[in-house]
Amino acid sequence: MRIALVGWALAWVVVATAAAGPSKGLSLEQIRGVMRSNVAAFNACLTAATRSHKQLHGPFVYQIEVDKKGKVTSARPYQPSAVPSFDRCITGVIKRARFPGGPASVEAPIAFDAS
Repeated sequence: MRIALVGWALAWVVVATAAAGPSKGLSLEQIRGVMRSNVAAFNACLTAATRSHKQLHGPFVYQIEVDKKGKVTSARPYQPSAVPSFDRCITGVIKRARFPGGPASVEAPIAFDAS
């Protein structure tokens, strides 16, 4: 299995946080780049989860908060999957990611492609 990061079809949503004042924000391509750089880790989460559970079906959407230095301050599933360990693994990968700016609030869909 490999990961397919969903683009415009599920509409990546990038919104600068209003409370933080003026923001550089993050573009769709910047978000995609960070997510793509973590594909191997996302796939490891899926592989581990599918060893002991039935096939997971997505896409999975994660809410991500990024501070002005590009550090992820919060990551959580928008709707948790049926496998809590999978959700913890994915959010752990996201929390270790570094973005090229911020602050931003992002909803990032991730879909796994079985091909």
